[in-house]
Amino acid sequence: MTNIPFIDFGGSGSLLHFAHANAYPPECYQQFITPFLSNYHVMAIKHRPLWPGSHPRELTSWQVITDDVIHFFQQEGLQHVIGVGHSLGAVATMYAAVQCPHLFRAIVLIEPVFLPPQILKLAAANPQAAAEQPFVLRALHRRNRWQSRQEAFDRFRSKSVFERWPDDSLWDYVNNGIHEEDGEFVLTYPQEWEGRVYAKPPLLVWEHIAQVTVPTLAVRASETDTLFAESWQLWQDLQPQATFVELVDLGHMLPMERPLLVAEIIQNWLEKEGLKRKD
Repeated sequence: MTNIPFIDFGGSGSLLHFAHANAYPPECYQQFITPFLSNYHVMAIKHRPLWPGSHPRELTSWQVITDDVIHFFQQEGLQHVIGVGHSLGAVATMYAAVQCPHLFRAIVLIEPVFLPPQILKLAAANPQAAAEQPFVLRALHRRNRWQSRQEAFDRFRSKSVFERWPDDSLWDYVNNGIHEEDGEFVLTYPQEWEGRVYAKPPLLVWEHIAQVTVPTLAVRASETDTLFAESWQLWQDLQPQATFVELVDLGHMLPMERPLLVAEIIQNWLEKEGLKRKD
């Protein structure tokens, strides 16, 4: 088994694991993670697309990412962890909490990719159709090289996906989401991997959600393009014991858009659940 790479952000207190979204390495979340470090020791797996020598064909489903999270916990001897995940990372965290509940004290799921059941049925019936969706093709063909970090920043600054991001968050992405290679600055998260993840939507989320037994905080952005209102309501129906929070005027990338606010809401919930005590 590959020795799974990770980032140890440091901090003191209870162990908190963060699982990042597709296309965004964990270091891109600096503004969001830093507020936790006074009360928590934060570690973050690097998902398989960031492993040296990995290939997109290894991803047959998002269960592969889940298995990686579980193996990482086993590799580092982690148990009773607070699991926080965003998007892809939220789904993997939820799956892992169902399959290995002893690993978690609580989970926080930020904008998980819980697609409506009818969409998942169509994806299961025609897997190739998912791979041909416009957002998958955009991921495969978007620009991935720049002459300088400043050029990359200026390019990103003009894009709608980053319009809610403050400069500090965007610079974290520029500094940690691209790297220098042969005199150019290149995306660290391979486009082929990003597209592969999008092309393999998680089909079993609704079967898993009702099986979650650990305390759960669910976080949705009102301007999301991922966690639709139908899914949000179905989630509440299937897991009524969870705490549900919706944040207004934010989008799917809310940990970058309002990092301090999102971190504060999570920490307040953890404290209410008695999970702020230092180990």
